[in-house]
Formats: sequence, structure tokens, C-alpha cells
Amino acid sequence: MLQFGCRVCGVSAVVSLLLAGLAAASSDLFDNQLGDINYCKKQCQITVKNKSPAKDSILNACHRGCRLYSICQFVNGNAGFNTSREECQGACQEAYSKLLEQEACSTGCASQPSEPEIKRRKVNSNQVVETSQG
Repeated sequence: MLQFGCRVCGVSAVVSLLLAGLAAASSDLFDNQLGDINYCKKQCQITVKNKSPAKDSILNACHRGCRLYSICQFVNGNAGFNTSREECQGACQEAYSKLLEQEACSTGCASQPSEPEIKRRKVNSNQVVETSQG
């Protein structure tokens, strides 16, 4: 357990640094390396839209959770979906002191689809396009 906790701390530090860099740069620059987060952002908007008067900060925290999950997945490689989600949620707890923002960030972690799910959606969307053109 201690070894896992230390690994999470190390990854969390890297994720925190990357998060700071991402906040200053356009996410489009990272989509090719880290993956598209548009689906996750849409899920955030659906989830957050009526939750709080501080909607903007909560929505931003959710969007950051989407990107954090992508970063954790990128760093972990084949370590697995659950490992990336746990590390993402740990990074959210470190990054945000307000409970609503922590929860929103964790929602973003949970809303980003896994790599196999993204591939399945691409295949399905390509089949729909081919069917409608035929």
C-alpha cells in the first residue's frame, strides 16, 4: 500500500505540473498526444449546468478533471483504467480545496471514456457515416 501511495504522490506531482502548463496553453495542442476530451466536456456541461451559482469555476474544475484523466492515462500507459481514475481523483483532491470543485474535478475523471471506449465510438461513428453515404 505504501508503495502505491508513493507512486500516486509522484504521479500527482507530475500531473500537477502538467495541469499548470495546460491551464496556460490551449488544450487543442495536446489533443493529439493526450486524446480528445470533447465528449467529457459535454458530460461536464450536462452534469454541472444546474448545480451551483459558482457554475464557471465548477465547470472549469470538471474540464480539468477530463484532461487530468487523459494525462494519467498517458503517463500510466497500460497500467489500466482504474489506476488512472484513482490517480486522477487523487490529483483533484490535491489541486482543489473546495469540496464542490473537488467533486466536479472527480466527475471529469469519471466522465472521460477509456481508450477502448474511444476506439469503439470511432468505429461506430465511421460505420454510421459510411452507411449514410451509401
